[in-house]
Amino acid sequence: MLKKHVAPPKKIIFVTMQTINTSKHAAVQIGQATNEVLSNLLKEKYSNVKKVIITDDNVFEFWIEQLVTSVQELSNAEIIQLPAGEDSKCMEIVMQILESLSESKIERNDLIINFGGGMISDLGGFAASIFKRGISVINIPTTLLAQVDASVGGKTGIDFGPYKNQIGTFSEPELVLVNPNYLSTLTNDELKSGYAEMLKHGLIASKKHWNNLKSIDYHKVDQLTSLITESIRIKNKFVTADPHEKSVRKALNFGHTVGHAIEGYFLALGQPIKHGYGVAWGMLVEAYLSLKKGLLHKSDWDEIHYIITDIYAPLKINKVDFNKIIDLMRQDKKNKGGNINFTLLSGIGQHLINQTIVEEEILEALKEQLS
Repeated sequence: MLKKHVAPPKKIIFVTMQTINTSKHAAVQIGQATNEVLSNLLKEKYSNVKKVIITDDNVFEFWIEQLVTSVQELSNAEIIQLPAGEDSKCMEIVMQILESLSESKIERNDLIINFGGGMISDLGGFAASIFKRGISVINIPTTLLAQVDASVGGKTGIDFGPYKNQIGTFSEPELVLVNPNYLSTLTNDELKSGYAEMLKHGLIASKKHWNNLKSIDYHKVDQLTSLITESIRIKNKFVTADPHEKSVRKALNFGHTVGHAIEGYFLALGQPIKHGYGVAWGMLVEAYLSLKKGLLHKSDWDEIHYIITDIYAPLKINKVDFNKIIDLMRQDKKNKGGNINFTLLSGIGQHLINQTIVEEEILEALKEQLS
């Protein structure tokens, strides 16, 4: 972990912003004027407090100087730079963050700014939520995945060995600032990872959104921009109705029961894959289960299968390891009463929560779709 300081302010140009109010006190602001919004908030509310920016190697390289030189109030911010990647999302790194906050004499009324992808908002949000029983957080997501997924919902957490997000809290940030300009430095793999979560939003809630996503070139950031807002609105609808995932918010878990297990499998091998890739193949397996249970029409299944297999390269999983994936699914935090819990589809844009499937059927679906 490194702490670095960078130089004084420069001027930037801003454009109109959109605001989406979310559950509790958080709001998501979307547009290219995020630094101006941040600067105004820091002047109004945090002018006399310490500020800590938590980021990773990649974002530090591309964006940290632009942020701290554009927002004068951050010129003296402490910067905690973490290694990029899922491996950092662990208790060891949390402890290092807490030690750094303590050494810097951070108090409860001070501020953390999580500046990076989903790993940073999950990890930094978790550390902030437990340090001195919680200090204020602002999230600035820099990946497509983080902008359409981690931007809303207040979930924080870390992995526990191969088990995804097993330790965490519900803790809303004060503000989320979504600036599509940050997507300009992403690789195609990163864009595809975020695109999977957007496809999920269409599949569970809006056939129109699904169709719009199919009609664009996901490699082109300008085509994605308007659809980012719609994905955030869809997720926000579920989160606002059910902040702590007791009922309807479970719809957002479509693709994740299998997807998280796939991620955990590769994490245990020391070959982590991007979250969106796990979700994409998780959605395919869970859509197939929907078909086999008689919930999903064959024509909808064919369409989903075509889109996902056309975009996402097959995963290399040995057939003999499918039981390991089921073992990981047994540890899924959404399970209840020893049953593996799924969100399935009854059509494109329609979902069914709290669906349990016997393990023999899950194994068959894994063999059918991942072999």
